Amino acid sequence: MEKLDLRVQKTYKSLIETFEDLLHEKEFEKISVTEICDAAMIRRPTFYKHFLDKYDFLTFFIKHKMNLIFDNAFQKLDSLDGEGYNFFILVFEQLLNQFDNLLDLIFSLQMNSDIIIELEGIQEYGQSILRNHVNTGENNSNIAMVKEYKGQIIMGITIQSVYWYKNNRNKISHEEIIKLYRETLEKLW
Repeated sequence: MEKLDLRVQKTYKSLIETFEDLLHEKEFEKISVTEICDAAMIRRPTFYKHFLDKYDFLTFFIKHKMNLIFDNAFQKLDSLDGEGYNFFILVFEQLLNQFDNLLDLIFSLQMNSDIIIELEGIQEYGQSILRNHVNTGENNSNIAMVKEYKGQIIMGITIQSVYWYKNNRNKISHEEIIKLYRETLEKLW
């Protein structure tokens, strides 16, 4: 990521923190740009200098959250030995720890046709992060294609598993779902 001016960094930090606080209180659809700006102490023209609308900011916010989750997983992965699927387990554990309104928002995005294009951009972004870090250094296009396919299948399982757990956490513990997820990955790997 390019180095941003300190004022821009502070603006983004304030907007992200405020938006996350607001998501703890209410659903995305009920949050206005004015409310975000007022709580972040950012003027509306400043917001619109950086973002087209709240949906554009939402894309920025989700990319930011993905970066944090993936960066954290890559850092922890360096200290782990073992199978390549450990990265996905680390991502899964972090997704389980996200608050409900954020998970609801991410899952509802998949259904909202107004922002499918934004979601595709986020998905492409996530795929590029995975491609950059899952690469073995080999130039065999079949190996690369198989790895990309596995990555897509596993990310799909990851997202659906988080969604399933969110709706069934009164029936299964946090530890049990991680164990079940690990066993599923072991069978696929």
